[in-house]
Amino acid sequence: MEREVSLTKMVIRFILVVLESVLLWSFLRALPYGGAGCAAGIAGSGVLIAITIFFSQFKRLLGAMWGTAAGKAVLIVISVLLIAGIAYCITLSVLMARAINEGEDKKPGAVIVLGCQIRDDAPSRMLRHRLDTAYDILKENDECICIVSGGKGSDEKYTEASVMKSYLVDKGIDPARITEEGGSTSTRENMRYSKQILDDMGFSGEVCFVSDGYHLYRSGLIAENEGLDAYGAAAPTEMRFITSYWVREWLSLTYYFLTK
Repeated sequence: MEREVSLTKMVIRFILVVLESVLLWSFLRALPYGGAGCAAGIAGSGVLIAITIFFSQFKRLLGAMWGTAAGKAVLIVISVLLIAGIAYCITLSVLMARAINEGEDKKPGAVIVLGCQIRDDAPSRMLRHRLDTAYDILKENDECICIVSGGKGSDEKYTEASVMKSYLVDKGIDPARITEEGGSTSTRENMRYSKQILDDMGFSGEVCFVSDGYHLYRSGLIAENEGLDAYGAAAPTEMRFITSYWVREWLSLTYYFLTK
């Protein structure tokens, strides 16, 4: 009987290590571009794997700590924080996922494309996905105007807006429908400066902003905070970046909540 129990524990531990290794791989594959989300994911996955492999030693350590008043207090605090953190991340994930589907079946009168990195005089793959999504919207809505929003980074030769406009024009969009907003360096400025352009035009229709799906919830909060009534349209994110960027967005949302 003890042998069967021991074998079952080994199988369960093996399955857990495999699943945790897959999770670790999902973050490693984003290197070297995953940023803070990638680093946090790799660290968290590594801790889970270590706990699973050395569970007996970990269990003894917890037992020793629980045997003292100070250790018990530390474990209780850590447990409460861990449970609260998990609940927080789950809540954010639900809100982020809901934002991805918010704009389905709507017909915008204006599209704001949120910029990201360019490579020389061409959009990066992520920015290309956003522009292709905007292109589809513009083709389906002939009267829809477009604002391409993005300034010039320290390592960029041109403004993101100018490269974005050229890309859409090359795909067949009338340049008269596209307005460049080339001064922004953050999502907040994307929304603020784009709203000013729309206000100057006297625009009063439905506004849609295009970004990656994981980014839509925070972008919507920022848009609302800047007085812009808009909804998001999700551009596809490459599979190897999804987990890293999703976790990074948890960190970005937390920073936003603390500093807005």
